[in-house]
Amino acid sequence: MSSLSEPLVRPAPDLKRRHLPAALVPAVLVAPGLLAVFLVIGVPLAYSFFVSLNRTNVLTHRSHFVGLANYTAALTDPDFFDAFLRTALFAGGTVLAGLAVGIGMALVLNARIPGRGFMRGLVLIPWAMSPVAVGILWSWIFNGEYGPLDAMLLDLGIIHHPIYWLGGSTSAFVLVALVYVWNQAPLTCLLVLGGLQSMPENLHKAARVDGAGPWRRFWRITLPWLRPTLLLVLILTTINAIMAFDLFWIITQGGPGDTTTVISWLGYVQAFQYFQFGQGAAILYLLTILCLMLAIAYFLLLLAPERRRAKRVSAALRAETAPLAASLRVRTPPPLEKAAPTTARRMPRGGGEAWGRIAVRIAALVMLLWSGLPFLWLLLMSLSPSTELIRSPPRLMPDHLTLENYRAILFPQVSGAASVEARRVPYALWNSLIVSACVTAVTVVLGALAGYGFAIAGRSRALLVSLWALMLTRMVPSLVLLLPFYIIFRTAGLLDTRTGLVIAYCSLILPLSIWIMKGYFEGMPATLEQAARVDGCTRLQAIRKVVLPVARPGIVATAIFCFLVSWNEFVIALILTNTLASQTIPVTIAGFLAQLQFYDYGPMFAASVLAVVPPVLVTLFFQRALVTGMLSGSVKG
Repeated sequence: MSSLSEPLVRPAPDLKRRHLPAALVPAVLVAPGLLAVFLVIGVPLAYSFFVSLNRTNVLTHRSHFVGLANYTAALTDPDFFDAFLRTALFAGGTVLAGLAVGIGMALVLNARIPGRGFMRGLVLIPWAMSPVAVGILWSWIFNGEYGPLDAMLLDLGIIHHPIYWLGGSTSAFVLVALVYVWNQAPLTCLLVLGGLQSMPENLHKAARVDGAGPWRRFWRITLPWLRPTLLLVLILTTINAIMAFDLFWIITQGGPGDTTTVISWLGYVQAFQYFQFGQGAAILYLLTILCLMLAIAYFLLLLAPERRRAKRVSAALRAETAPLAASLRVRTPPPLEKAAPTTARRMPRGGGEAWGRIAVRIAALVMLLWSGLPFLWLLLMSLSPSTELIRSPPRLMPDHLTLENYRAILFPQVSGAASVEARRVPYALWNSLIVSACVTAVTVVLGALAGYGFAIAGRSRALLVSLWALMLTRMVPSLVLLLPFYIIFRTAGLLDTRTGLVIAYCSLILPLSIWIMKGYFEGMPATLEQAARVDGCTRLQAIRKVVLPVARPGIVATAIFCFLVSWNEFVIALILTNTLASQTIPVTIAGFLAQLQFYDYGPMFAASVLAVVPPVLVTLFFQRALVTGMLSGSVKG
């Protein structure tokens, strides 16, 4: 019989705890994210390549192998060559224009001006808006019959008859490019602003002492400092411009004629309108190859300065260690000479600084109008009766405002809305919210783990190669994956489901989430985890209790970014959804255009405003976290 003094439960023997080898920790952290991306992208990409080697009979639905014939036909097709030239022109023009506008906005926001925080949030509104809502807004502004642009010019007496802005081949192409710059320039501003805020202030102070003016300081100090940031901007904006699709779908549909047909639109038409899947897949695969080639070229440009810097440092070290023996001998230093007093040169003060402040305020006002007026106009159109929106000749301001458009889409049973799309809006908003929340949660968790794994990997060649391979998957146009997604999801029962959308969205958003988190973790002190382990924490506890709480700004910024991208995604949901069960708000808004009647204009603009409100509110309330978190990660990464 046991004694009462003995414990009821005997302690387990003190066994030696097994720890995961330190060399394997980065691989374990990275593995879930890599596996998710490469399975969901790699398999469909391989299947898409197989489809591109076949031709399908539309009537019999039978395919036969043709090898590289689809690629040969595309490369020798004059339509493909014309689309390639338009794509190159569109990408080159929008990248240069967006770079100039973004740098200008970043310089203004980096200056000390009243209301800088509010201005920073307002500038991000166009980027936060869905491309579908942006396309609907600007296509109505440029409308030749009822558009407010014609109304304003007619009221001012600048023109005497309406102009069909989107009716001309050149004007339509230029206007789509202008709208794209308006939508994407805030991203450039965001990244450049992060680089400017990380610049030491003493660089400009020393240049001012030497008498350097603003223009010289910009070219000699600011621009060289921003080189890594600008290369990152070039990578993102060039690839995004080459893969641009949403605005062409909404505004021009490739027209008038084929004057705005770019490669992405040409591949979409071949695959999903003419059902020539092999030919469409070949065109989109050629687009993928073009994106990958540009990405590799940019990466080489990004790594070249680092390699040259490493060589210079190595050469300097060798030069210093050569006379090491002689330098170790004790020598009597020569007596110090009394330095002659010097006076620091200062930049002459006068009216230049005052004119500079005036110029900054004027630029801030222009930026305010550039970013805010179109959004305010969308809000005004959503409050206008449909009968006044289609009044001819057009008028700039409606006679009265109404909430009937919002009542028609939020309470269709009560208002008796006749439009099918208006009845779908509440369900679409709910689907978008659920899908975006799930995508954000998954990508933040996997992105944080993989980002930290890559950050502590050191010089692991395998993980470095996997990181670049992961980023190259971001260069794959989503149109290339849509046909495999459709077939695989239909087989697995995931077609027209929220789960299917979450899987597809995560595979495309996760690479950038990992990249942002990697850059943020690399900017944190390396001793955090070591100090926690000295205090008795295991490696997992150190990551969970110390590293992740310190990285909260980067995690919040990544979550905002993932939410915005998933909420605004259009083309994937367009192909993979069809019913109220999973259709998202961008697809529902685009559906208004397919069966638009005169009474649908007001509800369409009201639905566009509701689609814009969540991302805009997120951007306005969390713009400081977005700037301090996402920018540090993206720039350092």
